[in-house]
Amino acid sequence: MKAAKWRDLSEDELTQKARDLSEEIFNLRFQLAMGVAKNPSRIGQARRDLARAYTIQRERGGAPLVVAPPAAAPAAKKVAAKTKAADKPAKAAKKPKAAKASKAAATKKTAKG
Repeated sequence: MKAAKWRDLSEDELTQKARDLSEEIFNLRFQLAMGVAKNPSRIGQARRDLARAYTIQRERGGAPLVVAPPAAAPAAKKVAAKTKAADKPAKAAKKPKAAKASKAAATKKTAKG
């Protein structure tokens, strides 16, 4: 469908089309993975149509339809990130490069003679 036709749709129709397209993409991905997709190129067309719907919604000033994770999930991630950072020991200071180079030179000398 052309962008001009998308612009003729009402806000509710546009939101419904976006939902339908995202469900269709979901189903097409499953069909493609199973190897039973009748028209594999349809997934590309559906993705472009969904992008058009989101663009039209953004042009109208509304936020596009996005499936958000549950409200508890972001807080859990922050807590997990804080605990992981606290559990890791501090890294030891690195030795200067000059010390590494002199150590390598010393091992070469002892290996030769």
